[in-house]
Amino acid sequence: MSEKIISEKKSQNLHDAANASLLVAIFVGVWQLVFMLGIFPKISLPSPIMVAESFAKLISNMSLPIGIGVTLERLVAGFSISIILGTLVGLAMLRFKGFGRTLNSFSAGLLAFPSVAWVPFSILFIGFNDLGIIFVVVMSSVFSVMMSTYSSVRNIPPIYLDAAKNMGAKGLALFRYVTLPAATPSLIIGLRGGWSFAWHAIIAAEILMSIVGLGHILSVGRDFLDMSEVIASMITIFAIGLVVDKFLLQKLEEKVRRKWGLDHHR
Repeated sequence: MSEKIISEKKSQNLHDAANASLLVAIFVGVWQLVFMLGIFPKISLPSPIMVAESFAKLISNMSLPIGIGVTLERLVAGFSISIILGTLVGLAMLRFKGFGRTLNSFSAGLLAFPSVAWVPFSILFIGFNDLGIIFVVVMSSVFSVMMSTYSSVRNIPPIYLDAAKNMGAKGLALFRYVTLPAATPSLIIGLRGGWSFAWHAIIAAEILMSIVGLGHILSVGRDFLDMSEVIASMITIFAIGLVVDKFLLQKLEEKVRRKWGLDHHR
């Protein structure tokens, strides 16, 4: 049975890859056609080949590899802090009911707060440095993680906890073996949402606050009216976001769902 499921998943992955490749090919073909028809000036819409040349230039002068490395380093630092703080505060909201209700009301507005709006505050409060960029990432994603933790644990069916208590589970054992496993699938979904906020925030922060990173490459292309470089950096940002979500966070979610019997294939 497991071999059949694995075979079905491989077939589905190949089918998805084929569909994605076809979509990309159609998009590039339409793009090239629009360029050849001269509907837009070359400075506004370069050809796919011109963008490929910009990729080659950015890679050869190491701007792109270094930018990717710096951006991911900042992102990992900021998002790790968000996960730790968000989880701890979310658990504190559950432990102290009044605090939880109050902060829950404020968090709705904070979740809708644009990440770029934290940039001026960070510049004046911290300055133009990595710490300031990490601060923007944390403030943009921590509330998503916090509310995910709060909601995931609150929405555990009471029958799970009651049954465990009737069998003698309590305290840390109840949390470790019942509460945490039951909340994990929802926590992973919230983690994907927090990652999305963090990814948006770091690019916005780097555009305005950094002299290195993917956001800075995008900003340089804008300043020099180099649309090929702008599009190359946009494609890179999109590709990294897609890879992390599809091949890391989504795989983690699927693994957790299979572990807890939530996969429809089982």
